[in-house]
Amino acid sequence: MDKIKTLKVGNGFEKGIDLGPITSKHSLERIHKIIDTVENEGGKILIDGRKIKMPSPYDKGNFIGPTVLTDLNTEMTAYKEEIFGPVMCVLRAHSLDEAINIINK
Repeated sequence: MDKIKTLKVGNGFEKGIDLGPITSKHSLERIHKIIDTVENEGGKILIDGRKIKMPSPYDKGNFIGPTVLTDLNTEMTAYKEEIFGPVMCVLRAHSLDEAINIINK
């Protein structure tokens, strides 16, 4: 988790930036809506990139910081939908066979 917190968000053309902006306001809103479903569906938001504060002139841009969602299962919206953003979804498997079954679904 420490590495995630060191990722730099900003203008993707600038040196040292790890994560650039989301392509459109619509896409950013879609990502937010998917993240919003996590806790209502029983998952947890371990790191919430929606709360990122960007300096001017990027404060009105389409930015989201790295986000980690945990305790997901294959029935949750965040698992089913392709997020197209810096969001990592974590599912737990109790065995290698269970992990393979999740991957193959």
